[in-house]
Amino acid sequence: METVAFSEDYLEGTVLLFFAGEDCGLCNGMRMKTERVLADRDLRLMEVDLAAVPQLRGTFGVFSFPTLLLLQDGRELVRTAGFFDFGPLEKTLDALGL
Repeated sequence: METVAFSEDYLEGTVLLFFAGEDCGLCNGMRMKTERVLADRDLRLMEVDLAAVPQLRGTFGVFSFPTLLLLQDGRELVRTAGFFDFGPLEKTLDALGL
């Protein structure tokens, strides 16, 4: 998973943003599961460290972590937080051909 401080890259194409916090045990576990579940997908997966860019909490409405956001051209398609249910995310990715 690519870790980013922040860039406008999330506005282009389809990207999955993984919002995490420092010293978050659940974040570490869900990061590994996310990478494993999505390993065969043609998808940009970017980790956002909320400690480094706290302003993104408001920008994306992220109030807990971990949080996954699937964006297509900057538009939110799927949001999940905490212990992720990958079912809705995978159905959306299948529908998009990813």
